[in-house]
Amino acid sequence: MPRLRGRLAGPPARLLLTMQYRRDRVGLSVYLASQLFEATADLLKLNPDAVPEPRELFDRFVAWTARPPE
Repeated sequence: MPRLRGRLAGPPARLLLTMQYRRDRVGLSVYLASQLFEATADLLKLNPDAVPEPRELFDRFVAWTARPPE
């Protein structure tokens, strides 16, 4: 699977986003879902035969924003 690189790659970006959206977790999820949508479109254009499974992309872009179970 190709590595996705860019502004949202890696824990430092996640930390920054968490700080920016600290009072708006839903807004963070919506923003990241829009980034997921754009990245998927880009991947399909660049290499339609090697697109990761939807679950892999969701996990990479959005799943980390969920609150841990209490």
